[in-house]
Amino acid sequence: MSTKSTNNTLKFLTIVLTILLLSLGLYTIKFYNEVKDNQAQLLQEKALILEELQQEVDRYNVVLRENTSITSRLEEAKSEVLQLREQLKTQEATRDVVKEYQLELGKLRREREVIFKQNDSLIQETQRLSQLQQETQERLDKATQKQDSIQDQNRDLASKLSQGGQVTARLSSVRAVIQRNNGKFTPTVRARRAEMIQVNYIVNQNILAKAGELPFYTQVKGPDGRIIGTPRSVSFDNGSTLLYNNRVIVPYDKTDFKVNDLILGSGSFEEGVYEIFVYQGARNLIKTTLELK
Repeated sequence: MSTKSTNNTLKFLTIVLTILLLSLGLYTIKFYNEVKDNQAQLLQEKALILEELQQEVDRYNVVLRENTSITSRLEEAKSEVLQLREQLKTQEATRDVVKEYQLELGKLRREREVIFKQNDSLIQETQRLSQLQQETQERLDKATQKQDSIQDQNRDLASKLSQGGQVTARLSSVRAVIQRNNGKFTPTVRARRAEMIQVNYIVNQNILAKAGELPFYTQVKGPDGRIIGTPRSVSFDNGSTLLYNNRVIVPYDKTDFKVNDLILGSGSFEEGVYEIFVYQGARNLIKTTLELK
């Protein structure tokens, strides 16, 4: 009886052990398949990130072929993308690695969008300057021999000002004026009636320029080639000295800023052609003429 009971117990234990082994085997197979599927998914996500990084590189290559003036910044950003791509190639495809590189990819995309917007703004500003230069050229072609000389200087000036980071200015108007009792100004072309010369110009918007207080100097030369009124002088770091009539401090914030400058003479104005210059520091931004009869 005892032997029979022992055999039954062994049979029961054998059955239980067999069931446990089968369950463990099934769980192991299921776990292995899940790990395998998860690893395949991670490898797929890694490949997708690598593909998207290559697309970012291709976008930079397209913009760089345009010969943009911010090539160095674009090359630097492109190099960061390439470095991230090469690092990812050597990394094991784990969930943490994939998540980390997805975040880095998003960061690089946002940086690229900012750089591309800056590049587009620079292209638009360059096109605007080019159009302004063309319009100036057409007007100067119809001018006198003296204005032809001014034209040559303006060409050289426009070439220097084409650098996107420099502040530029455009002339609005220049005229001789009389100040009425009510404070208003009336324009005149008569030398004997003129009391002041009014120079109106606009400091151009430029998002790449440095903001801050900028000194602008107005210089007016009479028909005899001498500066009218009582000129003052200022020296610059490059060793040059400028004689000027008025100085205006512009609180430049990278947007258009209008300046209205009034220049007094040393008495009555003489008939003839007056030359007007506007400088930002030592740089000549505007040159024009005014004739009084």
